[in-house]
Amino acid sequence: MTGKRAWQTYLIIAAIWLLIVLLFVAYSARQSINQARDEVKQTGMALHRVLSQRAAQHDAHLTSLNALILSANPPPVDALRQVSRNIIRFYPRISIIDVLLLTREGTTVSAQPFLMVDESEHGTVADDFAASIAVQKPGEVRTYISDKVADRYYLGKKSDNSNPGYAIVMAINPALMIEPNERPDWADLSLSIDGKTILQQHSDSPVSSSFFQPPVFSQQIDSQNQPIILTLSRPIALSEVIDSFRVGVLAAFSLLVLLISYSLWQSVRAAKKAEQKAQLLEHETRLAHAARVNSMGELASGIAHELTQPLTALLSQSQAALRLEASGERPDLLKQALTANVREASRAGEILKRMRNYMSNHEPQRKQMDISQSIRDVSELLRTDLTQRNITLLIQTEKNTPAIMGDAVEMEQVLYNLIRNAADSLVQTEKTDKQISVTARSGQGQLVITVSDNGSGIADDVLPRLFEPFFTTRNGGMGLGLALCATLIERIDGEITAANRPEGGAEFTITLPVADASSIKV
Repeated sequence: MTGKRAWQTYLIIAAIWLLIVLLFVAYSARQSINQARDEVKQTGMALHRVLSQRAAQHDAHLTSLNALILSANPPPVDALRQVSRNIIRFYPRISIIDVLLLTREGTTVSAQPFLMVDESEHGTVADDFAASIAVQKPGEVRTYISDKVADRYYLGKKSDNSNPGYAIVMAINPALMIEPNERPDWADLSLSIDGKTILQQHSDSPVSSSFFQPPVFSQQIDSQNQPIILTLSRPIALSEVIDSFRVGVLAAFSLLVLLISYSLWQSVRAAKKAEQKAQLLEHETRLAHAARVNSMGELASGIAHELTQPLTALLSQSQAALRLEASGERPDLLKQALTANVREASRAGEILKRMRNYMSNHEPQRKQMDISQSIRDVSELLRTDLTQRNITLLIQTEKNTPAIMGDAVEMEQVLYNLIRNAADSLVQTEKTDKQISVTARSGQGQLVITVSDNGSGIADDVLPRLFEPFFTTRNGGMGLGLALCATLIERIDGEITAANRPEGGAEFTITLPVADASSIKV
């Protein structure tokens, strides 16, 4: 793995790890906030129930005191005092109990104290509510708040409609309505009446700042006469929401799992690559084997194809020799036929030798040769066959043809294949003047040899593939002749091309470098 690729992989692992940690933090924060919300709700409901019960106690005390007032006229002062003191002693949140005598003169209401309990806390606050209490219905309880005393709220109850009449005023300390152990140390608590706060208690562990909205419980207690709204909230510190120890453990564990997973993934990937490489090697081995088999087949086909030329000549010359021997005429022609057989047998041996050199990757042995002589030898070899096919072979060479560096047998193979192919093509036509022309001309350091015919030419779709091995358009052909011609010409730095003549027929052109400035006379 390259350095850049490795860094990209590590960045991906780091991103996945960071995402896991962030998701865990978000999940933990949500769980903690939900837990805090549930805790606030449960605590708020418990305090709501307690405050509702204690407010109901206030109503009960007022009812009992009012019953004493109505029991006699004038009311029994000693009994009222005794009961009031007992209430204040057992319920410290009730700091004042006053019984007032209300006198109405027109629209003016005056309040005279009839009974004052715990006079140390008594002031003129009750006078502020006298006019409002005087218009209450008998037995009705109302809640009052004084601007003079911020930490109290008052309950007023009118006994009857007589004039003068009696009324009870009770002062409640809201701070004592909740016991210290009833409020959690994490809670911010407030009590309010008609939008005015009568009690504010802060958490024992205040949070300076927080990213999270604190859960809040807010509800009016179950009392019609004392519409107190309880508000409870819990500030949430970041340390409560995010447990650094758990986050650290999760971060370390997740990073370890990711690294182990990455290592295992690399091992699996390496094993898979090794398996693929082994499969590829096995496939290459099979291909190499198939290539060797194909090469052997191609070689065998090439040998059979090339040996066909001298063997055909041997057969033709031998048959001619047999006919001469049977007739007893022209013993000189019999000798000529036997000499030709010797030459063709030698030529077959040379072909096998060159095939052996080709298999052993030996470079061909080049030497100066006369291309005109090779053309004459091949034409002599094919003349009988061409005559039987009514094909005229025309040869045009320069008087002083430049020598080339090559192998005479290989050049004869090329010329033989080209002339024989041209003859096979002409046989397929209905022309009566079938001709094959072989020319050799020099110029600009090159020797150009052409083999052309006046047949039907080569199809346009065949021309580009003409020199491909095993490509043939002839029934029974192996597609090796022209491919071998191209190989032999290229081995001596030459070039062979094929084209159609404008006047009709095909033309093969061989271009070879000349050996030197010297020439060989024909």
